[in-house]
Amino acid sequence: MDVHETSREISFCGHSILEKYVFIVSDTLLDPRFVDNPLVTHEPHIRFYAGCPLHVNGYRLGTLCIIDKQPRVFGDNYIALLKDLAAMVECELSATHMATMDILTDISNRRGFMALAQHSLNLGIRQISPLSLVFLDLDGFKNINDKFGHGKGDKILVDFAALMKKSFRCSDVFARIGGDEFVVLMSNTSKVKAEVAIEKFSSLLKEYNQHQCGQCVVEYSYGIVAVSYTHLRAHETGRNL
Repeated sequence: MDVHETSREISFCGHSILEKYVFIVSDTLLDPRFVDNPLVTHEPHIRFYAGCPLHVNGYRLGTLCIIDKQPRVFGDNYIALLKDLAAMVECELSATHMATMDILTDISNRRGFMALAQHSLNLGIRQISPLSLVFLDLDGFKNINDKFGHGKGDKILVDFAALMKKSFRCSDVFARIGGDEFVVLMSNTSKVKAEVAIEKFSSLLKEYNQHQCGQCVVEYSYGIVAVSYTHLRAHETGRNL
C-alpha cells in the first residue's frame, strides 16, 4: 500500500490502541464504525484490519497491525501469531528505551538526548523558531555523597529530575548527561524566556530545600545558549549536534 500513515481522527489504530487485546474488523463494510470511513470508501479501500496494542513500561506506545483490501476470517492461530510478533516489537522498543533512558532518574540519557534534540533542532531550523539550550550542574554533589552517602545522593538526583519534569514543558527535551549534569533543549524559546523557565525551576527547588529542613540543601549552576540559525544555515543543517 502507498499509505504509510493516517490522521488519528479516521485511523483504525486509534481504536486498536484502546483495546487490551487484538482488535479485529473482519469486514469493514459490515461494521457501522467503519463503513463510511474515508480509508474504506476511498484509497486504500481497507476491508480487513487486525491490530495488537504495543505495551512498553506500562504505556501503550502504538499498534502492530495487518491491513488487507479483502475481508478475512482471522482465527485463533493467526491471533496468536500476531501477538507473538507484537511481543517481538515490544522487546525491540524496550531495548531502545533502555539504551536511551537514564535508569536512575527515568529521563533521557546522553544518547537519548542527542537523538531527540536533533529532531527539535531540525524542526526549529525549518520553522526558524528560537531554541535555547540550558546546562545545569549540581553544586557540591561530591560533598553530599561523602557526607550523607551515595543513597542520599541518588535520591537527590531522582528528585532533581522529577522537579525538571514538573517544571519544564512536555515539548522540552531534557536529560541527565553525566553524574550530576543535566541539560534542557527548549523549543520555540528565546534566551529571555529560558531565564523565566529557570526562575520557575529555581522556585520549585527552593520549596524542595525547605522540606529538607536544612539537612541537605541542593543548589545548582546553569548556563544558557541561544541557538543561532544564521550560524547553522552557514553550515550543513543536517549535521549532528
